[in-house]
Amino acid sequence: MRASRLVRTRPAAVAATLAVVIVAAALGPSRPAAARDPITEARAQLDQARSAALEAAQQYDSTVAERQQTEAQIASLTETIPLLRAREAQLRVVVSERAAALYRNSDSGTTFQVSGEGDPTDGARRTELTEAATEYDVDTARQLRETTEQLAQAEVEMRFRKTQLDELLVRLEREQLDFDAKVATAEKALWRAEVVGAMRARGTTTIMGASALAPEDIAGWFRATGGRTTVAGISIEELAAIYVEEGAAAGVRGDVAFAQSIVETGSFNAIGPNNFAGLGACDSCSDMTHFPTPRDGVRAQVQHLRNYADPNSRSDGLGHPPSPFWYGPGDFDSFFAKGWCSTWEEMGAGNWATDPGYAPKVLAVYDRMLEYGT
Repeated sequence: MRASRLVRTRPAAVAATLAVVIVAAALGPSRPAAARDPITEARAQLDQARSAALEAAQQYDSTVAERQQTEAQIASLTETIPLLRAREAQLRVVVSERAAALYRNSDSGTTFQVSGEGDPTDGARRTELTEAATEYDVDTARQLRETTEQLAQAEVEMRFRKTQLDELLVRLEREQLDFDAKVATAEKALWRAEVVGAMRARGTTTIMGASALAPEDIAGWFRATGGRTTVAGISIEELAAIYVEEGAAAGVRGDVAFAQSIVETGSFNAIGPNNFAGLGACDSCSDMTHFPTPRDGVRAQVQHLRNYADPNSRSDGLGHPPSPFWYGPGDFDSFFAKGWCSTWEEMGAGNWATDPGYAPKVLAVYDRMLEYGT
């Protein structure tokens, strides 16, 4: 058992330097009292986002239905117009044939021959009937032409409308994705508000639990402070993701562990070898524990936090085996300070660090992170 690593202190000069860095970075005073109900607000925002997303979905479905109807009408017109044109052409042929026959009969002076054989009176009557039928067919052909032209114009308009609907659907699809993203953001905000609200109701911040902030929230906050874009050779986004992932595996709030690292390293300006929590540092130590990768350093940190917070913590209950770079065989299960402090308010003054103001510093940073993520 490495007793010197379990409860460690820092030289006064280092602690003072880090305190100056934290104050200069304006990471925030003590926790402000809530002037509003963030859970109620988050629920209202979620309801609004869901309502807008539902309206967008309904508009999309309506547009799809209209496009389908337009396509069906276009298909029907595409089939009907050629038939009408063919019928018109047939009538034009019949009219032409009748006109030719009447002309021949009129030229020969034997009007009755229009019908072939028979007396002149019957022939004249048949000629009149032929002329009447011809007029009817001409009128019918004209109506067919007008109807065909109207349908052709309707087809042009419907094809134009379909083009509009196609473009509208593309826009609505983009809007739907945007509304879905807003719903997801609102759901995350509500979940975060409920997690934070539970902490506020208790008046304490438990070490164990789910991270209230997503990696992008953590990284976004840190970038907004003007902090480093890379830490230990990886981007701040990658490091934030590691904290949330490793925290979840160990059952520890990864976002608060990240806030702890801000205090421990002076906003990552004084980092040990992939060591973001001063593990192994003490008043009489010339060095601290080295970790081969950033993930190994974070894993050791959150697993050690789990041991401090959980009196029943066991290695087989972790998402990953205990860090071999921090714990020796069996050291995790036999850690002497197991369960000494379940909340961050209890950290410091001998638990993790000797500084009595250690916990307020960490929680002040965390409050800033929460404000940014709200």
